[in-house]
Amino acid sequence: MSKKLFVPANFPQEKERELLTLLYSLEKDFIRKIPKDSKEFSRLILDKLNTKTKPSNWWFTFLLMRHEALFSKKFVSRIKPFLVKTKTRSLSGIVALSLFTKGVGCPFNCIYCPNEPGMPKSYFSDEPAVMRAIRHRFDPYLQTQQRLVMLALSGHPLDKVEIIIKGGTFSYYPKKYRTWFVKRIFDACNTEVVRFIKTGLPNHNISKSLQEAQSKNESAYSRIIGINIETRPDFIDKKEIIFLRNLGVTHVEMGVQALDDLIYKKIQRGHTVKDVKNATLLLKEAGFKVGYHLMPNLPGSTPRHDLTLLKKTFFDTDFKPDHLKLYPTTITSHSNLHKWYILGRYRPYDNKELINIIIKFKSKICPPWTRIGRLTRDITTKSMRDVWIVPNLRELIQEQMKIENVSCHCIRCREIKDLKTQGKTRFRFIKYEASEGVEYFLEYVDKAMHSLGFLRLRLPSYLTHCYQPIYKSLINCALVRELHIYGQSTPIGKKGNTMIQHHMYGKKLMYEAEKIVKEHNIRSLAVIAGIGTRSYYRKLGYTLKETYMIKTL
Repeated sequence: MSKKLFVPANFPQEKERELLTLLYSLEKDFIRKIPKDSKEFSRLILDKLNTKTKPSNWWFTFLLMRHEALFSKKFVSRIKPFLVKTKTRSLSGIVALSLFTKGVGCPFNCIYCPNEPGMPKSYFSDEPAVMRAIRHRFDPYLQTQQRLVMLALSGHPLDKVEIIIKGGTFSYYPKKYRTWFVKRIFDACNTEVVRFIKTGLPNHNISKSLQEAQSKNESAYSRIIGINIETRPDFIDKKEIIFLRNLGVTHVEMGVQALDDLIYKKIQRGHTVKDVKNATLLLKEAGFKVGYHLMPNLPGSTPRHDLTLLKKTFFDTDFKPDHLKLYPTTITSHSNLHKWYILGRYRPYDNKELINIIIKFKSKICPPWTRIGRLTRDITTKSMRDVWIVPNLRELIQEQMKIENVSCHCIRCREIKDLKTQGKTRFRFIKYEASEGVEYFLEYVDKAMHSLGFLRLRLPSYLTHCYQPIYKSLINCALVRELHIYGQSTPIGKKGNTMIQHHMYGKKLMYEAEKIVKEHNIRSLAVIAGIGTRSYYRKLGYTLKETYMIKTL
């Protein structure tokens, strides 16, 4: 009995012969003339099919991969650029996969937090990433594999993968479940997804332990360059940090919401500003990249107070996150805040004031070493109640900033993406104090201040305060907390004149970091390297010690 071959969901198998015939015809056309742009390519297909609805590009990619022997390599290389979908998914130099844990995910009941039955707390079943998780029964292997399949079919390189684990407070889940969850992700990334698409036959690469799976990933095709988790400040302590490092976590996002104890009490948050301060310190001292989730418009706040709290986030040295997500308070179903609104206990200020606050923050407060990842949650209007946050908030803010002739200098707004560099590139660094240590933000920029890549170097407080760090191997060590090169994600080993990646920017930034460390008479430099980046740092002379890549200078 023959095995049933894998076919991606939503692929119209009944049209396979018709689509193959179309590809044969296109191959002849491409020999004579290549379409000048995607619009001409679309018209060509519509004319041949005599239809108004163009087939999905990934259908063609799938057929070209499954039946690669039927087509010339020259044709495949020529048509491939026309089939890439949503280039922005890999314009930051990597591809990101959002995966969801299964369960409640948090023991607290903050008044704004939705609690839909059967869903991780604060998430809705109609959010795109949650819908994918539901389809795969929240299995991390299937979630990872299917996202990799669709990214491959959309024309994106899969060799540099960032994992973003969502589903509430990650630190609340049992350690056994978290270890299993992360191992399943590594197993999926260690599987050859492209071969799976081409043959339709499963080729699972299942390891006996998390450590074995991590070891395999160092040379796998889809290497995990970082793992990002969400948690609460009061769940971070030394034991949790050691556990997260063993999992391979490099980036921690915390639900900070508002740096105000009175607001915390009002919204039943369950922790204090001091908890945020302590967690931020512990994480940075261990080399983690630190992200905050902030919520303007909470009960007990005002537009002026929200702006004051945003200033505190970056002017107070106890905080200063590397990464930021702004989630304006939303009245949703399955939340106590909706009840408060009905009873008149909560009245938010309007979108116009919200936009004004965010513009002031972006143009006057946000430093160039922070990246504003998001400006609103991916919540459908169906889940909102009574007062809506417009889903295109970022676009409205950008339009208003153009009118006011102001700009944002955060990393996201300066990423080079697929643009060409303007003028000569140059190196710069910004030095600032944060969480009792000294931070250096090293960066390569072009004439227009586009960010080509950056490095976060920390001189931790234990170097001057003379106490032992969390790991013995970090004694007398400075820390590289993040190294990121921008531009279109480029496969490992590939290089071209129009690409930013693989042009030595990473090595140059590491050299500059080592130079600063030597100037301070610090003996060693440690990197909180993602599992899949270890081989890169080995080439630079670093060796693995207690989950860090370390070099004696």
